[in-house]
Amino acid sequence: MNLHSIKPCSVRAPQLSGEYVDWLNVERPLQLGDLRGKVTVLHFWTYSCINCLHNLRAIARVEEHLAGQPLAFIGVHSPKFGSQKRLPMVRAALSRHEIRHPVVIDSERRLWDEYGVSAWPTLVVVDAEGFVVGQAAGEAGAQELENLLLKLLEQQRERGVALNRAPLPVKAEPAPAGALAWPAKVLANGKRLFIADTGHHQIVELALRDDHQGHEVRRFGSGHPGLIDSSGERAELNRPNGMALDPVAEVLWVADTRNHAIRMIDLRSGEVRTVAGTGELGRWLPQGPLDALRVPLRSPWDLAWDSARARLYVAMAGTHQLWSLAPETGRLELLAGDGRAARVDGDAHLSALAQPSGLSLASDGWLFIADSESSSVRALDLETLQLATSAGGDLFVTGDEDGVGDQVRFAHPMGVAVGERELYIADTLNHRIKLLEPATGQVRAIFGNGHAITPRGAREEALPFLPMEADEGTALFFEPQGISVSERVLYVADTNNHRVLAIELDSGAVRKVYGGRWELAE
Repeated sequence: MNLHSIKPCSVRAPQLSGEYVDWLNVERPLQLGDLRGKVTVLHFWTYSCINCLHNLRAIARVEEHLAGQPLAFIGVHSPKFGSQKRLPMVRAALSRHEIRHPVVIDSERRLWDEYGVSAWPTLVVVDAEGFVVGQAAGEAGAQELENLLLKLLEQQRERGVALNRAPLPVKAEPAPAGALAWPAKVLANGKRLFIADTGHHQIVELALRDDHQGHEVRRFGSGHPGLIDSSGERAELNRPNGMALDPVAEVLWVADTRNHAIRMIDLRSGEVRTVAGTGELGRWLPQGPLDALRVPLRSPWDLAWDSARARLYVAMAGTHQLWSLAPETGRLELLAGDGRAARVDGDAHLSALAQPSGLSLASDGWLFIADSESSSVRALDLETLQLATSAGGDLFVTGDEDGVGDQVRFAHPMGVAVGERELYIADTLNHRIKLLEPATGQVRAIFGNGHAITPRGAREEALPFLPMEADEGTALFFEPQGISVSERVLYVADTNNHRVLAIELDSGAVRKVYGGRWELAE
């Protein structure tokens, strides 16, 4: 947003109230009158958008730096996917992403239209007298936004506008407390299971019994967000997601997403160290090869280890690309995607992806990709470096339909896992697990019923947003993000239910592995 474009104008901000909107994170619905005397930032976003998530972190930093100033930050959640129109889904997202300011739910995108918004994310600035003074699409840096708001406040004071520092009636959604919080990814290896306990900023290692129930062995990460290399629980991570295992070297690689870094865990010594990223959000990435420790990354989301080539593949969600890291040399280079958010097949370097969030490597050299924002599954031939679409739609072609190839409809799939001769897909916003048969291209739903489900036994006041209940031993989910296959058992990170399930692929028997009992955080 250009500072020089901020000036008084005659366009009064449309009302934020009406029968077509709901409010979250507040004790009561807000009116524009509640914001009179405050410079207000409206953030039009949707919770599946990586650029929106980057904006949320920038806004949180500005909120902290400018606390006590006559400012208000209001999220306007305008959904991309059909399931995101439902209040329970947004409520879960506010807790998961630690959003503490008021959020208006614009399910039919009426406010989106009234404010003339055309892209996610968009910031709209309203002055203390209720007039729109600026709008910009895309990511805003924290310092850029802070400077803009301080400049605008100065202008308001010079004009003698009465400013209002009174706090808004904020009531943030509760955070869960329990064994797991928002587990995003799982990685199974024989009788052990690794869980990205994303909400607790930790990696959990479980020992698995014959009945697939897990016993916690150890955790990596202190439980506080940070970027500290150390051993075990003295190390710090920040919202870790995908993992990859080198079983020969006994090394676990971790996509430390909010740190914009790749971490390496030596499973023999318990040491955690950074192997890529600087801890800062990059603005873009050159093609490379690059010194991995000198390059600011952009939300690495999942990983796959290629033992034959000694390469670690990185789903760089924030640049819509795949990258390759050579641990021996510490060099990072582009593997696929030109940085556009699109579904374009062909030569890897000329192709395009859209927020890749899941990876799984097959033994024949195909790398499968959950390409979330294009709602498709992509496949990269590592020999020819040709990218193809295995199944699914496109940026705005979504749904929940079985079929073959382009007939198939997903909704923001975030996980893939190669089985013996098949591929499993976590179709996240459809709350389903689907199966793709590469030989025929056929895709069909095998677990989940398309509705968000919570297990019976959770405290009602802890998760008041869950719309349906089911017994623990049923393969039903609430936005599953990560999956892994080992010894004919499918492990599922049932993310919004804070648990991991095991499904025996031959019998269909389901058992809770870990998590799933939680209370309100104090």
